[in-house]
Amino acid sequence: MFNQTHFSLTGRFLLLVGTLTLLPSMAPAQVLEEIIVTAQRKAENVQDAAVPINVATAEDLNRAGVTGTGALNKVAPALYTTEIGGANAVSFVRGAGNFTANSYTDPVIAFNVYGVYIAKATNTTASFLDLERIEVLKGPQGTLYGRNATAGAVNVIPAKPVLGETEGYVRAGYGNYEAWNLSGAFNMPLGEDFAVRLAASTINNDGYNDDGTFAKEDIAFRGQIFGNLSEAIDVRLSVDHATAKGAGPGGSFAGNYVFVPGTAAGGLNISNYMFFPSPPDVGAPHTGSHSAAGQAFMTSRVVTPAFDFASPQAYPDLDNAFFGITGEINVDLGFGDLVIIAAYRESEIDKLFTNPGFQAATTREDHEQFSIEGRLSTTTGPVDWILGAYYFDESITGNASFNSHTVQSVQTYRTNETESTALFARATFNVQENFRLVGGIRWTDDKKRFDAIAETFIKICTRPPPPFGPGCFGGPDIPAGLSVADVIAQLPPAALPFGPPALGRGPVPFGAAGGLLLILPTPVDQSLADDEITFRVAIEYDVTDSNLLYASFESGYRSGGFSLAFGHETFEPEFLDAYTLGSKNLFMDGRLQLNAELFYWEYEDQQASYFGLDLRGNPSFFTQNIGVSTIWGLDVDFVFAVTDRALLKGTLQYLDNEMDSFRFAAQNVGIPPVSGCSFAPGMQSGAPVWLIDCSGFEGRNSPEFSANVGMEHSFDVGRFNVLVTVDGRYRGKRWIGFDYLPVQRADSSFSVDASLTMSAPDDNWYVTGFVRNFTDEDVDVFTPVFPAISNLASTIYEPPRTYGVELGFNF
Repeated sequence: MFNQTHFSLTGRFLLLVGTLTLLPSMAPAQVLEEIIVTAQRKAENVQDAAVPINVATAEDLNRAGVTGTGALNKVAPALYTTEIGGANAVSFVRGAGNFTANSYTDPVIAFNVYGVYIAKATNTTASFLDLERIEVLKGPQGTLYGRNATAGAVNVIPAKPVLGETEGYVRAGYGNYEAWNLSGAFNMPLGEDFAVRLAASTINNDGYNDDGTFAKEDIAFRGQIFGNLSEAIDVRLSVDHATAKGAGPGGSFAGNYVFVPGTAAGGLNISNYMFFPSPPDVGAPHTGSHSAAGQAFMTSRVVTPAFDFASPQAYPDLDNAFFGITGEINVDLGFGDLVIIAAYRESEIDKLFTNPGFQAATTREDHEQFSIEGRLSTTTGPVDWILGAYYFDESITGNASFNSHTVQSVQTYRTNETESTALFARATFNVQENFRLVGGIRWTDDKKRFDAIAETFIKICTRPPPPFGPGCFGGPDIPAGLSVADVIAQLPPAALPFGPPALGRGPVPFGAAGGLLLILPTPVDQSLADDEITFRVAIEYDVTDSNLLYASFESGYRSGGFSLAFGHETFEPEFLDAYTLGSKNLFMDGRLQLNAELFYWEYEDQQASYFGLDLRGNPSFFTQNIGVSTIWGLDVDFVFAVTDRALLKGTLQYLDNEMDSFRFAAQNVGIPPVSGCSFAPGMQSGAPVWLIDCSGFEGRNSPEFSANVGMEHSFDVGRFNVLVTVDGRYRGKRWIGFDYLPVQRADSSFSVDASLTMSAPDDNWYVTGFVRNFTDEDVDVFTPVFPAISNLASTIYEPPRTYGVELGFNF
């Protein structure tokens, strides 16, 4: 919200256009390179795939600096991903998604590596190593991908071993923020019928926030062996291991909403609340909250219901480890092709984060997942079939601790299990050589079990705060801990003259006069069973060999889950129905690729996570099905070979996402809620609440206009080849928080990346200089408001200007 642009968006656009005009005069043009994808579980030209899809090659990803899920925004304007500190990355597609990152909710996008579904997107460190391409499918993929592909799917395709080839590469890079990386891959044949491929990488930086947050220290390794057992059978085995260390993401404190009765809405203020920005040395983008000034600002905030000052925050830390093994067998049965993919993955999550204002939030979990999928592709007469079965089993155990200064929640997951079974079929009826009817159906049976307990310490002050009373300032803090015993052991005995509180009993005196401490247990031992059918129908018509028209309907759903909140222990699945009219075209003898997609989505039973009241009247964080949205728009992408050495490309999206219904209840403590939506008093389970209605608002992360545009131009300098690239990314204004507060309205942004590469005539080496976000645009991606800490707002930003050099050797 507070970024100062270096010059106008119009000026930046003209700068990019001016760069493009430097292209040489028309010369014999290249034919666009064919890109093969497997998004529909078969190999086909991307122009023949009748689905909305964006594809990024290995070269595209390396040039854009995509090394993890948080940078996938650069692949498709429709996609939004970011890491906010929890166990998962947050993902939205065209506004379909949810701001929550705990391990007992599921993502809205199916993340797949080598065709293996990865349940938690944090567990992907090794996935971006030695890639061939990434495919982003937009819209529900309910038949071929199943559960948790409500808004789409991301397919990460690493490079596979190549028979009969001895080859490889080494890359090393260095940049500002003490960033350095080293990666390499080696392919070696083992006789005529087998090959092995080894790849490794390390990515490091000191963090691009001034306080060192976003620092990274990642290491990844993958080993594969591929071979032909016979003319009809080939097999592949892959093993990967990765570690992720550093400080993790961090935000900058933007300011507070302070209750000032009579305040009129306007600017950053809302009715009865005035927004007080933080000082420049605290709130400036990329300062981070852990500077001395940031912590001084934090400890001057008043927390409720303790009516005391906030505690200093612990410094964030990340120490995760991942392991996976995948086996694949392909069999030519004569009448069809059979593929079986089995995979096992395990992760150890150990992270401490503080965004958006926690004193400390710690997660220590062990994740295990096993999956196996079998698919048979065959043809009977004019019908092409894909028949399949799928089984998935996931187990998560561990502890989590969330200390919001006045409330300390200790969570223990004894059982967090998911078992999913699916059968699916897809038929393509070739009515004529150029006309096809497609039908698909998937039956999914999900079973979940959650046995956990939240034991919550609450510090209460019975004396009103200033100016109405003295509050309880100067009292002891509630320390962070992963168990009740750990927390109690850290409490000063003098603060508990009558001993610690008993679990679930009344409060005991705590610290200063008027201070009380109690522990509330919330046990949850629940099971869920969802039995869903999703389907797809489509019409495909080849107008010519280079022009495809298609229309489709596809349904998808995201499974329900659990919350550690009394009375809100479970929530139901959400559903999305998508209607698509699309066209894919090649013009000008293959020089111009022009694709368009008109989409209309109906998003129902939308899952939303927020701070509210449980049915005991206690404040809790939980998920409910409270949303209904209508989402529609137009997506256009193009690639144009201007000459044999100049290329223009872009993807543009217009999006209209309106919340038809979005209503929920929030705690009523006698003053109006901090919300940009309409509200009215009401009752829920005998407790007073505010009934908040955000219907009619634009969906979150739903800019009306967004675009990725770029150019590539190569030329010779002596014996060497030089490649210049410029890529721009525009996002319109959008909501980046749950509460629809003015501070959560992100400004439009336009960032530009550029690179210059010089390579040898035989391409056995290259050197690249790059700059990303070279106008140093402050792009805010997430602004939560923390009601327990004086309605504190903090903002996470995309990286500032980064630059560096990379040297590569191919052999």
